[in-house]
Amino acid sequence: MVSLEARVREVKGKREARRLRRSGEVPAVVYGPATEPIPVKIKRSVLEKVFHTISEATPIQLIIKDDQGNTVAEKTVFLKMVQRDKVSETVVHLDFYEPTKGHRMRINVPLKVVGKPVGVEKGGFLEVFHEEIPVETDPDKVPQEIEVDVSSLDLGDVIHAKDLKLPEGVKCLLEDDEAVVSVLVPKEVVIEETAEAEEVAEPEVIKRKEEEEE
Repeated sequence: MVSLEARVREVKGKREARRLRRSGEVPAVVYGPATEPIPVKIKRSVLEKVFHTISEATPIQLIIKDDQGNTVAEKTVFLKMVQRDKVSETVVHLDFYEPTKGHRMRINVPLKVVGKPVGVEKGGFLEVFHEEIPVETDPDKVPQEIEVDVSSLDLGDVIHAKDLKLPEGVKCLLEDDEAVVSVLVPKEVVIEETAEAEEVAEPEVIKRKEEEEE
């Protein structure tokens, strides 16, 4: 679990948000099924220290303080949405979601690919179609990652959503036949196989023609 400190944001609005960003703070909001929206602000320097370790599936202990430094609330939340500047790509706003016990939540969990496919050794290319897997789960059962072993994949093999091994109580929201990872066959391999087939077929055609002439 990642710990993050935030301060209550008393003043709201676009003008105040721009002022916060200029002063090195990132505006954010905390909400949930049983949580009234709470506007907060986070120091950018504090956020940048941990931001690279946070995914949507990472539980965050959010410590909310007032401007005097007094703790007013501690919440377990998940990062729901990140807004970035269109030009600089810097984070300009964050949404934190506080789940309610017993209330299932939908969240994207990172996919971890393990192993080197047999098909890659033969010249194929590993294609990952989903870097994250959307799931439905209880808040206390959110997996940090979903691991998939690709070492046995040969040329043209595919792992579908239905093949993923998920913890008990975690439901994948992709269609069963949705491709997750695959070993693609290089074009040159297809061309070589076609050429070989033509070489085998040609003598057969000539032989039959000769038989007909006799």
